[in-house]
Amino acid sequence: MAQRKQTSFSELRVGILVLSALAILILVIFAVSGDIKLPGFSRTATVRTQMSSVDGLRKGAEVRLSGKKVGSVREINFGKIPSSLDSQNNIEIVMEIDGRLDGSPAVERIRTDSMAVLKSAGVLGDNVIDITPGTGAGKAIQDGDSIPSVAQKSVGDIINAAQTAVGHLNVIAGDIRDMTGNMKAGRGSIGKFLNDESFYINLDSAVRQAETLMKEVKGGKGTMGQLVSDPALYRQMTDTITQLRNISDQVENQLRSGKGSFGKLLKDDKLYNDASSLLARLDQTSGRLDNMVAKIERGEGTVGKLINDEKLYADARGTIERLNVIMSRLEKGEGTMGMMLKDERLYNNANNLSSEVTKLLYDFRQNPRKYLSVKVTIF
Repeated sequence: MAQRKQTSFSELRVGILVLSALAILILVIFAVSGDIKLPGFSRTATVRTQMSSVDGLRKGAEVRLSGKKVGSVREINFGKIPSSLDSQNNIEIVMEIDGRLDGSPAVERIRTDSMAVLKSAGVLGDNVIDITPGTGAGKAIQDGDSIPSVAQKSVGDIINAAQTAVGHLNVIAGDIRDMTGNMKAGRGSIGKFLNDESFYINLDSAVRQAETLMKEVKGGKGTMGQLVSDPALYRQMTDTITQLRNISDQVENQLRSGKGSFGKLLKDDKLYNDASSLLARLDQTSGRLDNMVAKIERGEGTVGKLINDEKLYADARGTIERLNVIMSRLEKGEGTMGMMLKDERLYNNANNLSSEVTKLLYDFRQNPRKYLSVKVTIF
């Protein structure tokens, strides 16, 4: 009986030892993974950041570094009331960093130029804090340091934006529905285009006429048909092009050899000298014209005086005024000339005188002796 009790006690000690070993192993595994903290197994640090909103974030939420868990959220506290609308980061988030990356504490990867971002763990999951890794330009943070944050669109903001977009799409859909309704009803240009049978008839007629025209062209009928199908016209065009090419070759040969009209225009020195002499004479003539214009502007010579002499202008103006007075008097019938132009009696007398003279001349031609008789008296 004593041996039985001794055996049971030995088994109990073995069981307690095995359970203790398993508990220690589990604690070591959790400590290494960062799920629990044990003195000597991890280096913890407190990191702070400030945000304007912590929608969906709670205490104990994960803190990640580039997506890998390195800690958890310990506290979420409201800060002081902001003095202006620009200072909206009034919520302080206290994070406890205790994870390890590549065998070194994760806190060494968080630098002063790292940024804290509020992200969602999934479409319907809780929010987490994701910290961007710093660069060599920053320094490793110390326990209690703060890092800046970046505002991210929350799920609510995305839903609100989606609702606004859906509202706009509904408006667009309504416009499209009205447009298609007008088109079906035959309203508007497109509606008439789709529903007007006369347009279809005219289009069909135009297509048929075009087909007929193309058949006539292919058959060689009409002007266009002959232009397309007549081989004689093609030969004439070919001959014309050949003649033009020959003419161009002749002109080119004349230009190169200096013969012919074109060649002499380019090669003959005499023509060049004549042209140069002509240009020189034109230059001289231009100089003379300039001198003449200058003299006229100075009032020299007859033309210059006619243009610039004020006395001559005044005399001409006075003469024109007197002529206007004379013409006015003539139109009114004043004076001898005016009476001659306006007095009908003078006209009638002159007319009668002309008639009498005509009769006298006629009578003189018929009987000249009547007027040319000479009487001689001798004492």
